[in-house]
Amino acid sequence: MADSLFFSIAESLIVKLASRAFEEASQVLGVYNNLKDFKETLSLVKAVLLDADQKQEQNHELQEWLKETNRLFYDAEDVLDEFQCQTLLLKL
Repeated sequence: MADSLFFSIAESLIVKLASRAFEEASQVLGVYNNLKDFKETLSLVKAVLLDADQKQEQNHELQEWLKETNRLFYDAEDVLDEFQCQTLLLKL
């Protein structure tokens, strides 16, 4: 189950946040600590997602929670993409 969509999205966000470009941009914009905290939180959420993904077949509430978490991750990915675009524009 580790290849679930939820796990993949969480991993994608963590990779983006760990990139050198995000690290440099966040330092310039003064949000480095915020992004660092977000990355740490995502790592914890990823661990919970692994467990939840295995249990979701027996629990409908958990299925709904995973759907909502999926939407949240997509929103977070959009925010990070926008952050990256704005950073690139500032460099120009």
